[in-house]
Amino acid sequence: MGPLIYGRNAVLEAARAGRVIKVYQAAGLGHDPRLEELAKLARVDVVPPAKLDAMAPGVNQGVAAELKPRREWTLKQLLETNPSLLVGLDSIMDPQNLGAILRSAEVAGAGGAIIPEHRSAPLSPASVKASSGAAELMQIARVSGLPSAIAEVKRDGIWCVALDPRGDLAAWEFDFTQRVCVVVGGEGSGVHRLVKERCDARVRLPVAGHIASFNASAAAAAVLYEVMRQRASPKNPS
Repeated sequence: MGPLIYGRNAVLEAARAGRVIKVYQAAGLGHDPRLEELAKLARVDVVPPAKLDAMAPGVNQGVAAELKPRREWTLKQLLETNPSLLVGLDSIMDPQNLGAILRSAEVAGAGGAIIPEHRSAPLSPASVKASSGAAELMQIARVSGLPSAIAEVKRDGIWCVALDPRGDLAAWEFDFTQRVCVVVGGEGSGVHRLVKERCDARVRLPVAGHIASFNASAAAAAVLYEVMRQRASPKNPS
């Protein structure tokens, strides 16, 4: 059997992306338009709830799916798509944070994500579910090391911006209308020193409370929304 994902939104987005081989649905589920759409997009096998729970432990919402193998993107291939927005994930070890950041990136229109092969949570069913299926829609390039990947991204004419609580600029002071890669660090350690040194700028999200910073996924969402805001705003008249 191929890799499994679970959760109604995640499975539906995977089916829309053409990655589902078969859907396993627990018997006795009530009416849900998502289930009706799934039945039109993929083969659905109705199974006893206990069997589904054994296949997909946790909060599976009564649905799981077997997936086709994910396409493996190289960084070179990702850059050849001419993205205007990328996200780089530096030591995001928590699957929930990984999924949440990928969801925010997809909502913001990012053309892809760059994830190191080591020091990263895997694209597990938990992270795919947390992404509400966005992980199945994103072009994801795995790289051996983020510092060298940042250098390659910069050579392609893309500005690399690290989120840093001690950054020189507030997020809204940076021009996100240009091609940009937003680099997000993990909880606690943040963006590593060498990665920050390779980036063109470091931006911060000012805080008003006693906690020093937002968590990784909340910070990523806030900055990605700022990217959207700037790009949607009309140009100031000269």
